[in-house]
Amino acid sequence: MKIDPHIHSSGISLCSRMTVEELIDMKREQGYDGAILTNHCQQWYPSVKDPKKWAEDFIAEYERGKRYADEFGFRFFLGIEVTLTEPAYADYLLYGVTPEFLRKTACLCGKSQKELYSICRENGVFLVQAHPIRDEQTFKDPAYLDGVEINCTERDYAVWEKVAAFAAENGLTLTCGSDTHYPEAAKRLGGMIVPDEIENAVDFAEYLRNCDQTELYLTEGIKVFKNSGKS
Repeated sequence: MKIDPHIHSSGISLCSRMTVEELIDMKREQGYDGAILTNHCQQWYPSVKDPKKWAEDFIAEYERGKRYADEFGFRFFLGIEVTLTEPAYADYLLYGVTPEFLRKTACLCGKSQKELYSICRENGVFLVQAHPIRDEQTFKDPAYLDGVEINCTERDYAVWEKVAAFAAENGLTLTCGSDTHYPEAAKRLGGMIVPDEIENAVDFAEYLRNCDQTELYLTEGIKVFKNSGKS
């Protein structure tokens, strides 16, 4: 099945202009079989000042989308994009996230990369650096990453070969997502081809952790990338 593992809805992500239902409709129209809702967790969001309420609001937004997606047999999984400022600014996609994990670890945006990686490892969550070459951002310490993302926004997609090379050099898994926030992204493609047997977020994380290769749905078509595994 074809999934997009990087989308944002306006109910949580302040930079999005699409409801969760509109996102699902767009992805279905684009021919996707599923998507992962990776709304933002950022220190400057007022909502993170109340971690318990933040977690419940975050989960409720996903569950609303899941109910809508289920009407069409569309796979819809929970994820999150966490922004850190230590040791330097960067965005990280977390796969394998569950409501229980979010309630237990609410507002991870105050952690360092090493601390976030440790929490993820303890909870079976797969940590991917999102759009690693953007503005002032650069590749972060691969010792505390499981993967890196080829991001299909125009500015990020231009450097996808550098991202692929970094993954190969450091034994990291490659993922790909559209990073959809706006209706204008209707023509933007990007995602992954994954086994039909993946039924939930935990299954997806296990797939990324154990697969020998990833099939990425890039702008020019599907490309297969071998996984060498971290040394």
